Amino acid sequence: MDTFLGPFKDCTRVEQAWLGDLYTAVRDWIHPAVGASLGGSVEQLAEAVLWNVRRTAGSQSLPVSYKFVSVSELLSRQRSPCCSSLTWSTSQYRERSKEAEQALPNHKPLPRTHLLLIGFLCDGRVSGQCDGYWRLRDTTGSVHCEVLNSSPLWLGKLMLLSTWNYIPQDAPGQEVGGYLELIESPVCLTPEPAALDPGEMLSEVIGVRKVARLLRQRGSGGVCVHVCGEVSAVCPLLVIAEKSFFCFTLAEGEASVPILVTDPECVYWRQCVCVGQSMCVSALRVCSVRGWPGHRVLSITSRSYLHPNPHTREECDNTHSQSDILSQSETETQSDTHTPVETHSHTQSLTGTHTLDTHLQQESGDLAQVDAGPLARRKLSKIISYRGRLTSVLNAEAGLYEIDGKVGLCLAYQPQRKWCGGLRPGAEIELQNVHFLFRPSPFGHDAVLCVCLRSSVCVTAFSPLSSKVGPLRSDSALLCYLLERNLGVSEYLWLCYCHALLTKRLCPRWVCEARVCVVAGRLLQFALGEEENRGKQKRDIYREMLQEPHTCPLTEYCVSRPCVSMCSLRELCDWMEKESWKSLSLSSLVPPSAPYLTHVQLNPLLCWSTHAVPLHSCSTHTLCPPMLVGVLEVSSSRASVRLMDQTAAVECVCVENSQSGDQLAAINTAWLGCLVCIKRCTLVMERFLTTDFPSWKHLDQQKYITHRHCRVYIQVCMNDLHILSPSASMSIVLSEQRSEGEDGVMQGQDEGVQRAECSDGTSRAGRAKRKREGPPFVPCVSLLFRVETKQGVAFRNLQTTNQTQGLSLSFNAKVMCLGDVQRWGRDPKNEPAEKSETAGGEQSMELQFVDSSIRWFPLLQPGSVYRLTALHTQDVSVLCGSSVPVRGGVTLLSSPSLLIQPQWRIHTLTHSLLLEQFQSMMSVTDVLHCSSEVVSLYGVISERIMLQEDRGKTPTVQSLISTEEGCMERGLRVRLTLQDPEAPDQSLQVYLDLSHMPYIPGLIAGATVLLHDFQRKVSVVKNVYCWSLPVSCVTVAGLGSLKPHSPPPMMHLGQWATSRAGQSVMGRVRSHVVCVLSLQLKWVCSFCGSVFKQAVCTRNCPPCDSTIAVFQAEAKVAMEDGTGEAQVWFSTETVAELLSLAVTEWEGLQRHVRVKGHLRVYARGRNMVCDVDPDDPLVQYLCCLCSSSAVCRQLTLTCRIRSHRPEKGQLRRVSRGEREFLTKFPQTLQLHCTHLHPSHLSQ
Repeated sequence: MDTFLGPFKDCTRVEQAWLGDLYTAVRDWIHPAVGASLGGSVEQLAEAVLWNVRRTAGSQSLPVSYKFVSVSELLSRQRSPCCSSLTWSTSQYRERSKEAEQALPNHKPLPRTHLLLIGFLCDGRVSGQCDGYWRLRDTTGSVHCEVLNSSPLWLGKLMLLSTWNYIPQDAPGQEVGGYLELIESPVCLTPEPAALDPGEMLSEVIGVRKVARLLRQRGSGGVCVHVCGEVSAVCPLLVIAEKSFFCFTLAEGEASVPILVTDPECVYWRQCVCVGQSMCVSALRVCSVRGWPGHRVLSITSRSYLHPNPHTREECDNTHSQSDILSQSETETQSDTHTPVETHSHTQSLTGTHTLDTHLQQESGDLAQVDAGPLARRKLSKIISYRGRLTSVLNAEAGLYEIDGKVGLCLAYQPQRKWCGGLRPGAEIELQNVHFLFRPSPFGHDAVLCVCLRSSVCVTAFSPLSSKVGPLRSDSALLCYLLERNLGVSEYLWLCYCHALLTKRLCPRWVCEARVCVVAGRLLQFALGEEENRGKQKRDIYREMLQEPHTCPLTEYCVSRPCVSMCSLRELCDWMEKESWKSLSLSSLVPPSAPYLTHVQLNPLLCWSTHAVPLHSCSTHTLCPPMLVGVLEVSSSRASVRLMDQTAAVECVCVENSQSGDQLAAINTAWLGCLVCIKRCTLVMERFLTTDFPSWKHLDQQKYITHRHCRVYIQVCMNDLHILSPSASMSIVLSEQRSEGEDGVMQGQDEGVQRAECSDGTSRAGRAKRKREGPPFVPCVSLLFRVETKQGVAFRNLQTTNQTQGLSLSFNAKVMCLGDVQRWGRDPKNEPAEKSETAGGEQSMELQFVDSSIRWFPLLQPGSVYRLTALHTQDVSVLCGSSVPVRGGVTLLSSPSLLIQPQWRIHTLTHSLLLEQFQSMMSVTDVLHCSSEVVSLYGVISERIMLQEDRGKTPTVQSLISTEEGCMERGLRVRLTLQDPEAPDQSLQVYLDLSHMPYIPGLIAGATVLLHDFQRKVSVVKNVYCWSLPVSCVTVAGLGSLKPHSPPPMMHLGQWATSRAGQSVMGRVRSHVVCVLSLQLKWVCSFCGSVFKQAVCTRNCPPCDSTIAVFQAEAKVAMEDGTGEAQVWFSTETVAELLSLAVTEWEGLQRHVRVKGHLRVYARGRNMVCDVDPDDPLVQYLCCLCSSSAVCRQLTLTCRIRSHRPEKGQLRRVSRGEREFLTKFPQTLQLHCTHLHPSHLSQ
């Protein structure tokens, strides 16, 4: 060192210390590696380094602010991205950083450090890795380098890196490391090598045209040639069977020849060859490629050299910038439609003024000229070149990037670039021979550039922005799936879209990160359906790289395939809530008689309404139909099945299709924990309003709505669920069905799961390992039982051993134990029952489900067999029910009871059939004519009405447990109208009190319900109805639509009057109006119901200051049809038709009555009279009208019996000659007109 420092005695201490560090660095890190080959001493090598540092810095002063670092120090100590430059001034660095921040405001520039790196460039051969990539090496280690413009003369030369970026990896738990980006060419520290003079070889160089003719000649194999031409295509470096190779193409005019580089010592040429450069390659041998029969190529030999043209590479005319592709992208997106056929030809590279603007116009115009078709539209891509700035890394492992903010870039069809190859946000890149695709996926950019094995990606300027990159795995799950399945670009982009959403919504709670791609692949197969393998061809790498015209998997692509979006449950719930209020129309909720309804009659009709739409109508954020992905679980607070992901949970009303095609309420417990996909279901939105509308005229005023909320859930048939990842219990069910060849609700599920797992090595290895090791030892006891009956979930005053006395959600189920309690050394789950489990005889027992155990309520159905399992115990007494102690000879009538613990599990073994579910149930018709007090029935809901809560009465218990949004419904009382499925004209009203139980979803029109243990009641007027009891159970068993009412039967009055009990309550009659018995017209107060006279309510005690009135009318007429007579009542909406009044006449009559407030005329003898002011013109008009032939005419009307109550007959004196008879006449048939048919039907 003294010899080296001798000439620098006049330097300052700082400079001498810096020179000492330089000498130490050369002695320790550089000279041991290259000293022997150079033949110089450490001092000479240090002087050469110092001289080049001064020359590069452009100053004779020493750069003492810079520190020499070894490769190992850089890799181990520099943990953040940085840049270093020996040539930049401070102002230059600041200007560069400012420009970078302006280009991408969300990123920060790389911080500057003052470090000096010295080493020699190699391609990995020294370390035994001939991978074709540049590496900077010293005695401490080596680091990967990305270079903008490299030369083959650099190999093995000692270099000083003047300007570079260092990007460390961002992978916690991984080995420290990073890579270098050489912004400027490195400075050679040893004497410049003399350019190789090939001598006589170059004198024999021939052009590409002549070589192309030579390749076509027979017998040319083995000929050695020297070729010069312009590089037209550079293929990526491939590694097959641990051998690295690449190929590039030299062109001259229209002629081109492919050159194959397979020599391990020459694969680094890949970093030196760029499209547009002029190259001379010597000692090339003509040969054939086994994978490309019938064609010949040029292959390098051990004597081959690469001679680049010293001139600067000219810019290509067919390379396009950001403005070429984005100028019209905003206006082109509105005309996208899909067609089944594409007629465009495969165009060549763009030249001159034919830019990407033209292609966007052509693609959009072609799409706008055709109609959408049922199949995915196939198109031909176009090969172009492009230059732009990388603005975002969408998914590095998937090879997805964004250029210029609006153009997508897909690198998945090429091998992964090591350390991302400098592709960081802010980098400027140039793409050659890249495929332009227009709207391949609706979930990405309109314009997508996709590279194949003939494309080249070149970084022209490294990013000055700070960013970290992680080491890319060579076994990336997405890329492996792409290669295994030979996916098209549209399918791959959808797979990546699906993978990202599944990771966000399901990982790591339900799906581990390593299995996300497997689930995404199954989802892709399900979305594609029968189109999965349509149009796929095996990929041929040699044809893809070398053949003309060019063909590859990107040549043809599908537009928006599959056209399905993945909607998160949070997005679904938000959309449903918005849609529920957007679709609300208050006027559509009230009947035609709304103008005549008072405040008390009107508002209950608005309290509840429903809106149901199919899933494909949901448009959360795209035009593609959505599908739902989630895990099926049960709620321990609401006793319902839920579909969950990490964003939200939505309740499900689930049924299954039987083999006969009917629906039944039977859900297998094996569905719990299954990851499923739903493409078909019904979205139901129930709206709850608290309103105070004075009359129907105020329905457009929102101020009268005091509170509103909605409840959203989905109705789904289990046959429409597609299993993406089965639970352990579901796997047992699928294996049983596969071995027995049975069809059921899981039909087709097992095949899809097996097909998806056949290519998953992890799944196969895991299954094989589990098979070898056998099931784990889990001590447990189990009990087999069949459900006989069950109660509904309700708040009950219970006291358990672990809780204090109080209200708790609970239900009881009466079961029949099918055998004794069994011990197990493993968890039997839902495996078929063994003979030992049914030994011991049957015994009745009562199971109690309290608090979180109520989650089993929707899964337990009468008639089904289940296995109750208690894990981690061998004590059979835990599943033995306890009986009430008997004393004093009292006979025990109750069955033993067992309290179900929250940690116990229940598994379905066999389902009850549809016939078994209904055989103990009564139909609506049976209930109408039976005499039982407690009944169980089934029917279809035809109408639902919310009953208004009594004012001033506080509900005892909320009908819904408090949620995050606060308390919802309180003290609900509902009236359901049940229709007999077999006799639609028979109906029954059922009253439900939901104030002591959780809310029951699915009680909407069209749903088939099973009602257990309801009280049958008869009203004062002998109408039959049912009322819920605290033990009543409601089950939704069908989601089918409501059957249309058949027209009521035509009835004769005499027959209807004599046998009304056995006839329908509704009927059509054709009869003649004998006379009008009474007609009452009045205006009443909308709030109190008192007479409203001259705009003032007439109630005095207490006074009413209401100014809102409604008009009401009622008529009673006598009618006969020759078989009998009846008294028919007409309400307000039918009185006008009875009196044959036009709309204007009816409105004028209402105005005249408003002055009097109330007017009533009635029949006395054969005349119509009025008790008040009989000479009033209005009274006389009404009397004449009621007696006219316009009213007393033949009518056809639909009526219902006004009362089922049998009336006592009237005693009348009848004279016949001189004798008088006292005769008992039956009460006249009382009917209420619901509809008056047009006059032409009465003829």
